[in-house]
Amino acid sequence: MKSKINIFGIVLTAVAALVMSACGDQKEVDNSKYYMNAPTGIVATKISSNTILLTWNEVSGAGHYEIGYRTDLESGDTRRNAGTSSITRYEHNYYSWYITDGVTTLYYYIKTHPSKSGYIASDWSSPIPVSVP
Repeated sequence: MKSKINIFGIVLTAVAALVMSACGDQKEVDNSKYYMNAPTGIVATKISSNTILLTWNEVSGAGHYEIGYRTDLESGDTRRNAGTSSITRYEHNYYSWYITDGVTTLYYYIKTHPSKSGYIASDWSSPIPVSVP
């Protein structure tokens, strides 16, 4: 009886060692393909005394775009919400009090949100400056 128990214990130990070593060899999953790209080709044009027109290149798989902005008097990591767009165009009507407060430039940022679940929104685009005086 002792020999059956010893053999069973040895076999069980060997199987456990194999299973544990197989678990340690897991490869990391590259999920970078699930991150959306930030829009490119962003153009910001002042089209009236208080309206900026933003246009950009379409990002494949985009559901909508989020538009943020800041003034030249705010820190570089500030993002005010301008709105969202499901197309590659957005008109932002800013308030004229910016100009009276000494603001001379608005910086716009755009990020892409995915149309499919399981994908991750992009980072913000690089800032696009627009003179507002």
